[in-house]
Order: sequence, then structure tokens, then C-alpha cells
Amino acid sequence: MSHYEYFLIFLALVFCGYASYTDLKTQKIRNFCSLGLLYVGTLSQLMAWYLGTTTPLYILGLFFGGGLIAFAFYWFGIFSPGDSKLFWGLCLIFPLSLFRNLSGALSFPPVILALNIIVPYSIGILGYLLFKFALMPNKLNLFRYFSKSYFQKGTLLEKLFSLLMFIGIGSGLTYLFQQFEWEPDRLLHLLLVLLAFTLIQKLLSPLPKTPAYYIIVGFTSVWLALQATPSVSVFLSGFAFFLGLYLVVFVIAKQLILSLASITLDNAVDVSGLEIGMIPAEQIVRVEQPDGTVRYEKQQVDFSSGQKDNIVISPDPVGLTAEEISQLQNLAAEGAFAEFGNQINVQPSIRFAPVIFVGALLTVLCQGPFYLKLMQLL
Repeated sequence: MSHYEYFLIFLALVFCGYASYTDLKTQKIRNFCSLGLLYVGTLSQLMAWYLGTTTPLYILGLFFGGGLIAFAFYWFGIFSPGDSKLFWGLCLIFPLSLFRNLSGALSFPPVILALNIIVPYSIGILGYLLFKFALMPNKLNLFRYFSKSYFQKGTLLEKLFSLLMFIGIGSGLTYLFQQFEWEPDRLLHLLLVLLAFTLIQKLLSPLPKTPAYYIIVGFTSVWLALQATPSVSVFLSGFAFFLGLYLVVFVIAKQLILSLASITLDNAVDVSGLEIGMIPAEQIVRVEQPDGTVRYEKQQVDFSSGQKDNIVISPDPVGLTAEEISQLQNLAAEGAFAEFGNQINVQPSIRFAPVIFVGALLTVLCQGPFYLKLMQLL
């Protein structure tokens, strides 16, 4: 790489390092860092075009692809707006020569950076949760909490419907790959199925869960599953495969980890003691009763979603605002949260700028996904 490209990497780490410092100190990322990265990254791509090392089509793909992944992190409630802009800027500023030994999707900077952020972070969080679980005096509380939150009639029926939709989406993607004569490797196939299922769930989450909704989505899922299977034996083998994948990923791993995180990390805070920036660990919804009265319920949610009128608060990386705290305190004064003891579970605020900085550092040191370098060393 040239001195100019090393200078770009140095700028990327300086901007990201300073953003980590301000995030840890003030819980905010200055626009100077995130917008500065976007500005310098865009200029670097235009300079690369001028030098003949890239093309306008690739620049557009990088710009919109990085922006789409950054928005997805925000949309799914993982990143705050500042984190998303910081990620987007890093996607643009890294020189392509840094990934010259890679090919295919793994040579695309946004994918590399996303993997180097999410995978180490997930491993670190899982390790911490297992460490906390090992120190728990009564480990049966985890399974009691899991059973209480999962094996309820409404929740169980919803999960069974999600299973049907997951099988339909997985079968539909398999059928689509066959039509285009594309055979991705098993790991990529699984990742695409999980991504498509999560995305469709998020897109459908605002829709009212009426009988028509369940009939249409359920019929579509069954139709897709049948279209992708030329015989009964193939259908049964595909059903068993996606059933096992769903149970492992969305029941055993996801639900148990969420239950463990709730027990070990969440704190019950009195509504009167809520502060700006606190992140709720649960969703509070307003439910109208048949007699016209209104009651409030707590729900565990997969996504941060506050677009429905009956949702009072929902987990959001931005945290509670002064208006939301005032609304909650007014409802508590009216006795709306009496059955909760006027308490709300709050999760710890995660500073993602340092996590992004670690991902950027791994990207530079490994010149690609860190696990590829780790596999070479092993």
C-alpha cells in the first residue's frame, strides 16, 4: 500500500478512536467524528476513481451498501444514529488495497467491518453472561424465567406461527436459489435464511395481528414450502432441517441468552427514578379490555419498535427522552403500573463506538474478517 493509503487508515482510526473517547465520556459521538469520516471517506473514493483503482459503479455500491447495513443496524435497534454514521464512514474510508487478498462478498468492506464488529462482540457478551451464570447462587432461576416468558399460551402460539413462517421463507429461498442455479455454501445459505427471516419479521411487525394476517402469511409459507419440495421425502427432510435450525437458533440459543441477560444485567428502576438516556429492557403496551377499560402489560420484544399507537415504551438504543419519562410518571401517578410495583426493567447502556473501534482495528490488522486470519494461525 502507498503512504496515502496508510494515511487514510490512520485517519480512520483517529476519528474512530476520538469517537470512542467522547462516547465513553459523554455518551455521545460528536458529528465532527461521524460526519468527518463520511466526508473524508467520500473524498477518498473519488480520489481512488481519479487514480484508476476503482469505478463509479463500485463507489455507488459501496456508498449505498454501507449505508444500507448501517441503517439496518439502527433499524434493528443495535446502533444509535451516531454509531450508524460512524460505521458508514468507516466503510467508505478503508482503501480497497487493504483487502486485495480477498474475493467475493468477503472483499466488500461493509460486510468485513460488520463481521469484525458483531462476531467478537457476540462472543464477548456470551462469555460474560456465561461467567455471570457460573457465579449465580440459584441457577434454576434462569430456567424458571425462560419457562415463564416462553411457555405461555399466546407466546407459544406466536412462536409456532413464526416457525411455520421460518420454514416457508427457508424453503422459498432454497427454491429461488435453484431457479437461478446458484448453490451457496451451507454457512452462507444459513446466514441468508436467518437474515431474510429476521428482515421479514421486522417488516411485518407493524401490521395488526388479525385472523386475516395469520391466514395470508400462513398460507403463503405453506405454499412456498410445497413449491420448493418435489417429493414428500424432500419436504420432510427440509422440514426437519429448518425445524432443528429454528429450535437451536431462536429457542435454545436466543431465548435462553435473552433470559440470562435479563436476569444478570437488567435492573428494576422505580418510575420516579428514571433518567434521560436509560434504555428500557422491555416493552410496555396499552391493552383495551372488552369492558372499555385500559390496562398495561409488559412484553419481551425482538426489535425496538415504537411505531404502534398502543406502545408506550420499547427498547431503543437512543434511550428514554424527557417526554417519555414524563408520560411514564404521569401514568404511574394514575396507578397504571401498580401491578408492576411502579417499576420498569432497565438494561445497561452499551457504548458501541469502542466496539466499532475494535472492529475497525481488527479489520486493519487482519485485512479482512478476523476469523479467517485466526483459522490460518490455527
